[in-house]
Amino acid sequence: MSEGDNAWRFELDGRQHEIDVDVASMSGKIVVRLDGKVLEEDRIWFSDKEFRFPIGTHEAVVEVDLAYGGFATRSSLRLDGAHVEPLRR
Repeated sequence: MSEGDNAWRFELDGRQHEIDVDVASMSGKIVVRLDGKVLEEDRIWFSDKEFRFPIGTHEAVVEVDLAYGGFATRSSLRLDGAHVEPLRR
């Protein structure tokens, strides 16, 4: 697992949600899942990626950034503008 791979579990409006980000280091493929369903698929090549999507009336933003001169990635989650700590790194 790279630093780009992360998972977040949180409660929002009385429901549990989980967001997973998987980044394949060789191909650059990024998969973002919400509650097990694929929301976004893309590739990271030479620039950072940002994925915005609603969860009910709230806005989630997943950022996947290039790190270490482009040899690795890291990801983060903001929910309504507030940083959410990941389950694992």
